[in-house]
Amino acid sequence: MKSQVARPKPPVRERLADHERPRAVLKGPPITVTCTCGERHGVDYGAVWECTCGRRWNTAQIKADEYARLRRLQLRFRAVPVALGIATSGLAMYFLLTGNSFSLFFLLPLALILWGMMVRPVLRRRYSKALGVLPRWNLYSEPSGGDGIKEAPAVSPRPRTP
Repeated sequence: MKSQVARPKPPVRERLADHERPRAVLKGPPITVTCTCGERHGVDYGAVWECTCGRRWNTAQIKADEYARLRRLQLRFRAVPVALGIATSGLAMYFLLTGNSFSLFFLLPLALILWGMMVRPVLRRRYSKALGVLPRWNLYSEPSGGDGIKEAPAVSPRPRTP
């Protein structure tokens, strides 16, 4: 009879885009709410978050058209790397199908160098500049225990650049 030996739990698999929640592209970026006690939490638009100190923060206080501008901006800047990847893949498939596989040794490193040294830095600067134009939101906590005190605003910082 075999003895029952406790197996160690496997390590949690690291996700490549660990800073994003699943379906964040379709639902929009999370809103980072910083409570007056110092705790920070990413909250979906329209959701209510209750801090450990008892304050409740409602992201529905943000105007829908302002959040829609942020979503459109994010999707627009996410489309550029996808388009570049699709164009590179299409060109690679063309070279493979025409029997010109030697060109792949030139195309793929060239595409990576162009992306890393030219396109991505410019894209990041433009994205940061476009985020700077968007408004910052000040949320007010909702009364949690019937005290009726209007709390200091929680500033929601802009999302990280890609």
